[in-house]
Amino acid sequence: MHHHASDAFILGTYPLRERDRIVVFLTRDAGKKRGVARGSRGPKSAFSGALEPMTEARVLYFEKEGRELVSLNSADVIRSSFPIAKDLDRGLLLSAFAESLQTFVSDSEPAEPFYRLARHALDGLFAGAPADLAAAYFDVWILKLSGLFPSPAECAVCGAPLAVAGPLLFDESRPGFVHPECRSGEAQRVSVTARETLRRILSSPLDPEARPPGLLEVSTVARRARRHFLGHELKSQRVLAELKGE
Repeated sequence: MHHHASDAFILGTYPLRERDRIVVFLTRDAGKKRGVARGSRGPKSAFSGALEPMTEARVLYFEKEGRELVSLNSADVIRSSFPIAKDLDRGLLLSAFAESLQTFVSDSEPAEPFYRLARHALDGLFAGAPADLAAAYFDVWILKLSGLFPSPAECAVCGAPLAVAGPLLFDESRPGFVHPECRSGEAQRVSVTARETLRRILSSPLDPEARPPGLLEVSTVARRARRHFLGHELKSQRVLAELKGE
C-alpha cells in the first residue's frame, strides 16, 4: 500500500452504500483519481464541507497496486468553492469546470497543466472575473491542453496560413478555421473583435478586470469543437445553455 499526500480539486462525488461516497479528485502530480471516502455521508463526517465541486483541498489517500479505487483518508480545505457557488450562474460554472476536467483529464497521469488551469480560473472568479469570461477562457484552454482546439493561424483543410487580419471562418465539420474556399458547407463567422479576444485568451493570463467583446462567439467555437470530439454536449453545459436561453 502506498500513502500519498497531495493538493487536489474535488471534481465530483457519488453515493456508495449508506454512509460512503466515491470521490473523483484531480491531483497535481498524479492526475485524476477515484477514491472511497468512508463515512463521508454521515452527520459528523470529517469530510464535511470539503467535497464540494472545485473546492481545493489537501488530501491524504492510500493506494493499492492493481486497485482502481484508492482509499481517501482525509481532505482538508485549502480554498472552499462555496463563496462562488452561492451565486447560481457561478455555481453552475463550477460544475461545468468539474465535469470538463473529469472528461478531458486522463486517470492517474501527471496533470500539472490542467491543475494550473483550474486554479487560474478559480483565481479569476474569486477576483471578480465575469462568469462568461472565465467560462470562455477555461473552455478554450482545456481543449488546447487536450490537443483539441484548432489553430487560428492555419487552415484546417489545406494547412496554408490564414490571413493575419480580418474575420475567421470556423467549420464545425473539421473542426477548424478554414479559408472560404475550403469550407465544406455553412461555417461560423468569427468577427474581428472576437478573433482578437481569442488571441488574447490564447496568449495572456485571465484578466479579471477585462471585459473583452465577442466572448459569445469564442464560446460557441469552443462548444462546437468540444461537441465534435465527444459526439454530444456535456450535461453541465446543457444546463448552462438552458439558463442563458441559448
